[in-house]
Amino acid sequence: MERTKLNQVVTSERFIMFSKALIEDDYYKKMKPESKLAYSLLRNRFNLSISNEWIDSKGDVYLYYPNEKLAKDLNVGKDKVIRIKKELHEFGLLEEERQGFNKPNRIYVGNLEVRKVKENTLDISDTKVVAKCDFRKSQNATTGSRKTRLQEVANYDTSNTELSKTEFSNTETNSLDEDEDKTNNNKSSNNSQQPLVVIGQIIQKNPALRVVVQTLIPDLLLNEPEQAQTVVAALDQGYKFLITELETGNTVLALQKQLQGDDSVKLFLLKIGGKQLEYMRDHLVDISQYGNYFSKGLENRLKIAVTTSQSASGF
Repeated sequence: MERTKLNQVVTSERFIMFSKALIEDDYYKKMKPESKLAYSLLRNRFNLSISNEWIDSKGDVYLYYPNEKLAKDLNVGKDKVIRIKKELHEFGLLEEERQGFNKPNRIYVGNLEVRKVKENTLDISDTKVVAKCDFRKSQNATTGSRKTRLQEVANYDTSNTELSKTEFSNTETNSLDEDEDKTNNNKSSNNSQQPLVVIGQIIQKNPALRVVVQTLIPDLLLNEPEQAQTVVAALDQGYKFLITELETGNTVLALQKQLQGDDSVKLFLLKIGGKQLEYMRDHLVDISQYGNYFSKGLENRLKIAVTTSQSASGF
């Protein structure tokens, strides 16, 4: 066996994003491993969908993935692929639409809905985080998706128990230790949630970004929230740049609006953002620079795209 070197871990090996929710969330733990891998493979084709403008009239992204190809990628038979797709459908993660005779089905991939609730004491700040970060749930859920079911947090009544001095001393010490641990855990949780709060605030001010973020970086939101914050901020700046260009008479964007209507700027941003992510997949060296790399790349690509004549006919 050839062991993995440090430079291979941090360099540009091609990889497939695998959401932690598939192994950490109680609901998705029940899925078979091959179904989880299939879901990751399907989501991995989103950038290809954006490049080919496979977006329906509702703004939902779809893809094509023949059973033969999926069977080959998973190294399983066609019957197994059918069972895998059936399980994904049962979990609200896949829908197919027939397109007619001899035409491949459109595949719609659902968003993961995190249902697991940590058994930590919830306070007002936790509630605010959930309220502000509900953008992570699909706003245009397909018929196959399930509503988020948050587990109830039980309230436990404390019992009055007489303790000896020794017992009280031990209990008091343990309680202090537990409180300190809880405080540290809460601080860590708040630090990890803070980027999501900022992202929620950005999207609240610019709702058009919701579908862009959900389409481009759904896994990054769950796995690398700090990097996701930088990416979302860049998308927000990019959207504002495009709006300004359109309002000042940019001919490329004006033509796009004639062709695609009011969603033209959003689709333009999706297209260019997808190209940048696709480029990064093969060229990014340091994952800690993911957000900064995306920001600079997106800015340059947008400036070029709005001044290139070929952009008007499909970027």
